Amino acid sequence: MPVGETDKGFGAEKGQLYYGIQSYFSSIDWWHDPVKGEPFKHSGSLNTFIVRPSIIYGISKKYNLILNSTLGIRKMNWNQPDVSIHHRTESSSTDFHNANGGILGDSKIMIRYLIRNQGDGPGLRIFSGGGITIPSNNQLTSDPYFLNKDEVKEHRHFSLSNGTYNYNIETQIYYKRPTNPIFFGGFIILERPLSESKYGYLPPVNLNIALSMIYKRFDSIDSSIGYGFNILHTGQGYWDDIPAPNTKSTSISPSISYLFGTKLGAVSINIQKPFFVDGAFASNEGEIKQGSDIWQFTISLRGVPIK
Repeated sequence: MPVGETDKGFGAEKGQLYYGIQSYFSSIDWWHDPVKGEPFKHSGSLNTFIVRPSIIYGISKKYNLILNSTLGIRKMNWNQPDVSIHHRTESSSTDFHNANGGILGDSKIMIRYLIRNQGDGPGLRIFSGGGITIPSNNQLTSDPYFLNKDEVKEHRHFSLSNGTYNYNIETQIYYKRPTNPIFFGGFIILERPLSESKYGYLPPVNLNIALSMIYKRFDSIDSSIGYGFNILHTGQGYWDDIPAPNTKSTSISPSISYLFGTKLGAVSINIQKPFFVDGAFASNEGEIKQGSDIWQFTISLRGVPIK
C-alpha cells in the first residue's frame, strides 16, 4: 500500500473482490494576524478524522472497478478567550449559518485499465484510469470570505465536501522485484471540477504526485518499511467567479510507513509531514500573515480477495 493508499500498486484479477478500509487523521495548528474588527491574534487547531471504505473488483482481465466513500468529522478548536465571528469551537457534523453539517463526505467511482499487471509476481504494474467524484451535502452554502463586499457575519470555513462533481484521471507505474527495495514507483492523479457547486463555489484543480519505495524485512509477520514523497498542487478556486484566497498552493509531504500482514489482510501505518512551498492553509481568512503546522496519520487495511 504505497503511502497508505489501499487501492494503489496492485490490480484485481477477473472475478476477484478486494476490500479496503483507510482511516485518516490530520492535525493542523494554525494562526493568523488580527483582522478588521478583531484586533487580536487568531489561533487554533483543525483536526480531521476520516474513514474511507472501498472495494476493488476485477470486471475482466484488463479492467477494475473501484468504489469508495468517505465518512468523517472535521473539528475546529478555538484557542483564544476572545469571541470571533470568524472562528469558534465547532465541527462539520453540525449545521451553521453558511454550512450544511453531517458525517458523509465525497464518494468516488473509477474504472482502471490494467495495461500491464504481474499479479503477485515480480515485474511491472502499469495502470491508467478515470472516474467521477460524487459530492455530499456536507458543504459550504456561501462565500466565507465575503468577496462581494457584503457585511461580514458569523461564518464557517470548512466542510467535508466541496459540493462539486469532479472528474479524475490517474496513472500508476510500479515495479516489484525479489530484492530490496522490493517495490517502488508512483502515481499521478488529476482532479478537476465539472462545474461550480449549487452555492457558487468552484474548487481548484488538484494535481497529486506520489513516489514511494518499500523495503521488506523478511520476518515472520511479513513486515516492511516504506518511504514516500508527495507533491500536491492546487490551482485557483472561485466564489461566484471571484478568486478565493488561500486556494492556490503547492505542498510537499515526506512520509514513512510500517506495513505488516495479518489474518484479515495487509495493514499499513503511515505518517506524513506536509510543508507548504507556495500558498497557505486554505481555511484561514485571506491575504494576511499566517502560518500552520500539519501532521497526517493513516492506518489502512487491504483485505485478501473474496472468492
